[in-house]
Amino acid sequence: MLRKTLGVLMLAISCLSQPVVANEVTHAVSLYGQPKYSADFDHFAYANPNAPKQGELVIAEIGSFDSLHQFINLGTKPRGLFWLYDSLTDRGHDKDEIKTRYGALAETITIADDDSWVTYKLRKNARFSDGQPVTAEDVAFSVKQYQTVGLSNIKSRFQSVHSVEVLGPREVKFNFGKHGSRLQILNSGNLPVLPKHVWQRKDFTKPSLDIPIGSGPYRITSVIPGRSITYALRDDYWGKDLPVNRGKYNFKTIRVEYFRDRNAAVQALAAGEVNYIAESNLARWQKLYQGKAFDTGTVVKDRIDYQAPSFVTALLFNLREEKFANPKTREALAYAFDFEWLNQRAFQGKYQRAESLFNNSFLASEGPVSSSEAAVLAPFKQELPPALFSETFHWPTTDGSGNDRANLIKAKQLLEAAGWKTEQGRLVDANHQPFVIHFLVPSPAMKPVLGAYLQNLKRLGIEGQIAVRSGTEFYKQLMQRQFDMTPIQYKVRIPPNTEVRSALLSSFADVATSNNIAGFNDPVIDALVKDLVHADSYESTEVYGRALDRVLKWKYYFLPLWARNFQLVAHANYIHRPKVDPAYGYEIEFWWDSRNSGDSRNNVQQDSAHP
Repeated sequence: MLRKTLGVLMLAISCLSQPVVANEVTHAVSLYGQPKYSADFDHFAYANPNAPKQGELVIAEIGSFDSLHQFINLGTKPRGLFWLYDSLTDRGHDKDEIKTRYGALAETITIADDDSWVTYKLRKNARFSDGQPVTAEDVAFSVKQYQTVGLSNIKSRFQSVHSVEVLGPREVKFNFGKHGSRLQILNSGNLPVLPKHVWQRKDFTKPSLDIPIGSGPYRITSVIPGRSITYALRDDYWGKDLPVNRGKYNFKTIRVEYFRDRNAAVQALAAGEVNYIAESNLARWQKLYQGKAFDTGTVVKDRIDYQAPSFVTALLFNLREEKFANPKTREALAYAFDFEWLNQRAFQGKYQRAESLFNNSFLASEGPVSSSEAAVLAPFKQELPPALFSETFHWPTTDGSGNDRANLIKAKQLLEAAGWKTEQGRLVDANHQPFVIHFLVPSPAMKPVLGAYLQNLKRLGIEGQIAVRSGTEFYKQLMQRQFDMTPIQYKVRIPPNTEVRSALLSSFADVATSNNIAGFNDPVIDALVKDLVHADSYESTEVYGRALDRVLKWKYYFLPLWARNFQLVAHANYIHRPKVDPAYGYEIEFWWDSRNSGDSRNNVQQDSAHP
């Protein structure tokens, strides 16, 4: 008995002597390493703290809108609604910070030593635009709304939150349980906080044109449904002097004007009716953005390069259709696409072929499979092509002549192996039904891109039909999955989270208006996505990302078109941006109107290149 008592006592003393790991109290959360900026930082390196607060930014957008409620799937929303809301934390964009968020509404952040919970202490001067304080009750209410009836991608982000506790008027706690991670903590701060006193009297599930109340820098002053929306900088904005906001939100007003077509928008820019427009189509950029206003420098054409993952344009298959069920069919359709010819004829060789949905990121696979990737994929070996484990993946290439017979012969062989056969010059299935592909595209600009592809498909006996739908009609048909193939633009976030979940998980395949447009329903992808978004280190994120990338490519789940690591913008010559561009993409909120600003063009970017 004495020996047992002494043993228990020694164990207790031993436990007491172990170092106690304290909970972390911080001003910022970083996924990899430490935040670049200390708690007393003044402003981000890519911000101009001397930028004048003046003028009007008038943005041209194509399309329309019919709702101001941005947090549900229903309705088409205008650009800029996020300017109405503050989040608990705000993101950094420096090249040496892959993923960091700094306190915004949150004054301090306390993180459990095992990442099982996080508490946020709110700034006492934080106010909504109606003058009411932002409280912990508002945070808890917002989480509940997002988890139950919010946008599918936001709902996915907050599913990992087990509970929210209001610890005081300004202190709130998120509980993640024993499987909590730094990524979950990081994501919890990306919470636009809603005013409970407003929304508890309204139906959160319905679209609305009611003017929203938020705690952010702008308020809405004018709305013409479908045509324009005007935001005014709040004179009483509580957060204007925060380090994350210095040099940010510089326009007194921001007006977003909607146009039915791109030609009218560019004409309005040249006439001075709008002063900013972003462009994503390089061919259109070269042909449409010309004339006196551009020649004289009244309107500037900028190409802004960045180091973030690429904007990838790809064709998705509607995997719900039986015609695309066999991977050999999808591979054959990849062999029929001649990117090299298209790049020379349509884009003067200036586009880069996309190799991955994760292009230009550390998640993109390259070379032969690594031992760590092979170990991750080993449990699924029976469901994967054997070549994945022994060969390096390459997308089909051509000589650019537009008549690459070798690729078409390969495509024909793959189609035959998939069970297709030719009858009277038409490709048919086992039931003698012809192979017809209905392409749904959002703009007439895509028709020339697909023209040569349709010719190659015709040589294989496949009929291609293009339906051009713009604005809400395109979105409606897309969400109703009324297409066989359609172009999408994809950009992975680092670390990947909600956008990867909503785009690839089978649980979203049959959810109306979800981002799983293709209808991915693959248990291997499900498992890899879940491991990827829960990875707790840079190394494991890389391994799971590259393993997922290999599966997507080797199963030919998409047909890549091109990748873009730059943004094209045309703007009035008095609209300026900081000299230092963020590495991971520019933000228009850091730009300013330089008219009558004296010497405040300090730290200005004068680049006016015409790519």
